[in-house]
Amino acid sequence: DETYIKVDVTGGRRSPFPNGSTFSVKRLAEVCGELQAVASRKDVALLAAHTRCPATGPKLEALAAPAKDDEDLYRSEVFLKRKSILDLLEEFPACELPFEVFLEMVPWLSPRYYSISSSAKATPGRVSITVGVVRGPALSGNGEYHGVCSTFLEGSEPGAEIQASVREPSANFRLPEDPKKPIIMIGPGTGIAPFRAFVQERKALKEAGEELGKAMLFFGCRDPEQDYLYREELEAAAADGLIDLHTAFSRSGAERVYVQDLIRKQGADVWQMIEDGAIIYICGDGSAMEPDVKRTLLSLFAEEKDASLEAAEAWIEDMTKNGRYVLDVWAGG
Repeated sequence: DETYIKVDVTGGRRSPFPNGSTFSVKRLAEVCGELQAVASRKDVALLAAHTRCPATGPKLEALAAPAKDDEDLYRSEVFLKRKSILDLLEEFPACELPFEVFLEMVPWLSPRYYSISSSAKATPGRVSITVGVVRGPALSGNGEYHGVCSTFLEGSEPGAEIQASVREPSANFRLPEDPKKPIIMIGPGTGIAPFRAFVQERKALKEAGEELGKAMLFFGCRDPEQDYLYREELEAAAADGLIDLHTAFSRSGAERVYVQDLIRKQGADVWQMIEDGAIIYICGDGSAMEPDVKRTLLSLFAEEKDASLEAAEAWIEDMTKNGRYVLDVWAGG
């Protein structure tokens, strides 16, 4: 028989269910906890407090200790290696952490957010998302890491029911109300998701007799034969005049080409569209790709205006405030 417990949430923490709920311990452990979350310094200290072993206790205490003299064992051995509480329990089996304490330490599972990659005008009643499956050697050195949501979705059978909600984007990441307004879309990899929806929307608008402004789409991937997402759709859209498509492939030739390289190459057209009032949309890796694209645009502004870097920074800040430089980015890696 399963054991049930009452869950009380304290300290203002977020809970996926009402305070005072009765919940199966098995269910709680299986689906509600962020078991792969990196253990905090406080977590490590709590593990040490529940360790009587004279050999293990000092090791955990050292891992939990504050940084000193430029040495921080917690950062190098736990944080950077992304070790979870479970990883540490396996590494230090002498720790006698009570199960109820373990449950209190594990944070609630966080929702995963994905951009919708379809248009309601094109597919009424249906929503699609574009997900890259996260899988690779664990930084801890123990086995393979599997992304929680992407692995779950990959393993779901057609027709399976999942829990999901549709939310408004944090930024105004949507097509302009005036379809004649020019747009520049930059989305390598799964960053293509919202732009696939944009393209479908533009097609529906065109078929309804609307006049469309110019649209440039910069897409990048490793190899056109391996990860060119929605290739047929995008190329058909380009052939129909819905978008001006530019593609970059970083692993298919002698030279690595990225979306920022294409923007630089198409600099004259890009700048003309900006002068014409274009909105720039960027979706994808926010740790490397977006900064590289931003530097390219800053350089383009400085060249066109014969301006300083400070003036270029002020320009991009103004573009952001005016809703003409819009981001939907996430941490890469």
